[in-house]
Amino acid sequence: MKYRLMLAVKCTVFIAVALICVGTVNNILIPKNYFNQNWPTTNTYTDFYKLEKNTVDVLLFGSSHAASSLNPQVIYDTYGIRSYNLSCEQQSPVITYFWLREALKYQSPSVMVLDTYTFHKYIDCYVYNNMNSSEAHVHKALDCMKLSPLKVEAGMAIEKVDPTQIGLSFPLLNIRYHSRWKSLGEDDFSLKEMVEHGGIKGFTALGGVSEGAKDITFKAEDAEAAEAEPMVKIADEYLGKIVDLCRDKKIELVFINIPCGEPIERYKATKEYADAHGIPFFDFNEEELYHEIGYNREKDLISHPNYHGAEKVSLYIGKLLRDRYHVPAFKDLSFDKSREVYEHRVKNLDLQEMTDAYQYLNRINDPDYAVFALVPNKIGECIDKSFADEWHNLGFTVDLREVSDGEKYCAAKADSMTEKHTTDDFVFSGSIRNGLEMYRFTIDTTNMSKKYHKYSMFVAGAECGSHNPGINIVVYDTDFRMIVDKVNINTTIPEMTMTRY
Repeated sequence: MKYRLMLAVKCTVFIAVALICVGTVNNILIPKNYFNQNWPTTNTYTDFYKLEKNTVDVLLFGSSHAASSLNPQVIYDTYGIRSYNLSCEQQSPVITYFWLREALKYQSPSVMVLDTYTFHKYIDCYVYNNMNSSEAHVHKALDCMKLSPLKVEAGMAIEKVDPTQIGLSFPLLNIRYHSRWKSLGEDDFSLKEMVEHGGIKGFTALGGVSEGAKDITFKAEDAEAAEAEPMVKIADEYLGKIVDLCRDKKIELVFINIPCGEPIERYKATKEYADAHGIPFFDFNEEELYHEIGYNREKDLISHPNYHGAEKVSLYIGKLLRDRYHVPAFKDLSFDKSREVYEHRVKNLDLQEMTDAYQYLNRINDPDYAVFALVPNKIGECIDKSFADEWHNLGFTVDLREVSDGEKYCAAKADSMTEKHTTDDFVFSGSIRNGLEMYRFTIDTTNMSKKYHKYSMFVAGAECGSHNPGINIVVYDTDFRMIVDKVNINTTIPEMTMTRY
């Protein structure tokens, strides 16, 4: 009996240790998408689990359109309403349904806002399955869900919809990622640190504009004459499950479609479904609503709404939640932390849009930024005292007015200050973030043909060198662990034109 007891204990310990090891390895092998990327899905879902229970009154769901349009920070800062955005790229209604069920284990929202974009088939250039989503994006949504019977159920449901996917690869991630150890990087071993840094309550802040883009809207009254475009089969099936779950939990369900140029035929199909089920539907492609929020496709949209456009959509949604659904305001300190991340992200996006070289040098004089510069061989004579002073304020000592055409100049403000001003070729390197990232400059003009001359500025694993005349500048954010801007300032012309490359 004693021997059997000891054997049972040993077996139990062995199984426990094996499970811990497998779990640890799985967490490492999962592809990570943090706040230092455009679509920080890992932060979206891991941050959700850090919330205090029953502190979210509104859940926001949908595709990348919703992820980049619905900003809980703006809603909270303006109306005091606590919301969380559980959207992700290509979020199929299947994923929405299972993440809603997962979210309801921890939160008791009174309202759910659902983006309708994936109710219809993606454009023809996408080759997808019945999930109406790629396998990679399905995994991005489910990989961070906690292991539970629900996750197993979700995997089996996905396999049923799309038999090319393996249902058990969702709870047993090593099935999907067993060979990913070959491409592991720093982010794979810093999950806790990157999650503790915080996200923006699931929101993705984007920058950029669409110069010359025209408004694309329709009038609601014209829908009567339009032919409704059928929803994808999976949307019709799983929307029913979502509607029933919301009614069972007494959650008000709201449909929205963000300003994205969606045609009236899709509006009509969604409106008919919404009306049949008593669900309010707000389509911002409808002309009156589009203009009510002051949207401008040229200024507020890149491929998705930029953070300016998101603010306009979010302010409308926040007002709707307050006035129509009477969602109360609460003080929540977690939004103070997410505000810091949001403002930092906006700072980087604004930097990428600057066109004044003098203001730019002043802006990058920031403790969060490491700065790298390379002048290959032609700097010109248009640098004035103000520009040289701004460069000096960054901590560099060389007077740029004394660098002549044909000379080489490079500089780094990273773990230490480094400058090279010479007529000779050179190679030298250094580090960022206390040696965790490296940079290297190489100028090699030994080849007789100028087109084969090498002007390399290698920063954090990326080649940022250029033959462009003037000063090539790379800005690396040491907090976000990413290159945030690469710009050429053409100091050979009086306009000092700035060009991103």
